[in-house]
Amino acid sequence: MTDLFREIEEDLRRDRLKQLWEKYGIYLVGIAVGIVVVASAFVGWRAWERSRNEEASARYSEIVEQAAKEEPAKAAAAFGAFAASAPSGYAALAHLRQAGALVEAGDTKGAVAAFDALAETSSAPQMLRDMARVKAALLLVDTASYDDIKGRIASLNDAESAWRNSAREVLGLSAYKAGKYQEAQGYFDAIVSDATVSAGLRDRAHVMLALIAPHVPKPASEAKPAAGGTPSAPNNAAPADAAAKAE
Repeated sequence: MTDLFREIEEDLRRDRLKQLWEKYGIYLVGIAVGIVVVASAFVGWRAWERSRNEEASARYSEIVEQAAKEEPAKAAAAFGAFAASAPSGYAALAHLRQAGALVEAGDTKGAVAAFDALAETSSAPQMLRDMARVKAALLLVDTASYDDIKGRIASLNDAESAWRNSAREVLGLSAYKAGKYQEAQGYFDAIVSDATVSAGLRDRAHVMLALIAPHVPKPASEAKPAAGGTPSAPNNAAPADAAAKAE
């Protein structure tokens, strides 16, 4: 009797599985095929991406080597053409090289445009994008207004920014040029106060603070007495004089 019940239960289980397969089997097959297709596509994409990066690396090295033998303007054009179709990482490096070559060629406007292009490339590393913003602002510090410079890099004057002190230096130079001496002093004071700043940048900040000092009024507590004036006597002078008279 026990064997009979077991056989009946197995038959019922088989019937249930058959019904489930007839109802949902097509979906299970579709899911399985989909998993295989996605996995194959991902493996294929990774292989293509690796191949593309290897090709870009080889091409970038060739351009760098060739650029050393070319005129700066021609080298800049080669880097720009490469950046237009290269993977994001190599494109960012090419934009930096392009801008450097344009600076060397004396094309400040073109260099700023190259730095701006990198700064606006969302796929580029944020560190490089911020560096491009600082470099573009530095190229413009002698010609752009203080407001323009602030619009470009004021957001980098932040404790969390890796380029904060470089941005502060450019902002300080622009403020000094615009005659905004107290603002300039604030930027350079922030540089000097930052324990992580490089020695060279700190030294330059000290030089700028020395140049700014004559233009900024000193606090009343540090003001010198007027010419010909006599410092007020200390509070204990009166008792001392009284004692002398009593003698």
